[in-house]
Amino acid sequence: MKDEMSNQLLISGHPDLSRSVANSQILKQLQNCSQIKIHRLDEIYPNYRIDVQAEQALLTQADIIVLQFPLYWSTYPALMKLWFDEVFTYNFAFGPEGDKLKNKKVILSITCGATENSYQLGEFNFLPLEQYLQAAVHPIKAAQMEIVDTVITFEMNSTPCEGGDQSTVMQLAQQHVERLIHLINQLNESA
Repeated sequence: MKDEMSNQLLISGHPDLSRSVANSQILKQLQNCSQIKIHRLDEIYPNYRIDVQAEQALLTQADIIVLQFPLYWSTYPALMKLWFDEVFTYNFAFGPEGDKLKNKKVILSITCGATENSYQLGEFNFLPLEQYLQAAVHPIKAAQMEIVDTVITFEMNSTPCEGGDQSTVMQLAQQHVERLIHLINQLNESA
């Protein structure tokens, strides 16, 4: 690995990490194991009032951007959607002068409560996950950012009455973090 580390930024789009098992565990482990700067939208914007200039400045300084979120109704939560709506503006992220994020490397880091098989035609979630994510990745592609990979972990449901299990989620969160760190290290080595 090179001596210089890239500027790594993780945007956490979970709306309330105090009620999360999977995403909060992932962030907790990343704080201990990585050089990545963790930016919690729920902590910074509990009233959903986004500081657009501050967010744009953070993004322009980052080399690798990890978008961490749970899949809510087959897309990211409302707080992250609002963040995209307000931060990815004309002539910043798109438009004639909208190249401020061009070629930034993006990793999608997603937790799903459902099983992988449920994202098939005729199953509980009706469509393949890739079809659901098309709308979610649109602002990233419009900003000419490069999605280098997606880390998805299924069955991240810790709610027993919904068939979930907290100890399984903790193990899956650990595996998710390991895959994410490996990917970030690979990007740093190739930089």
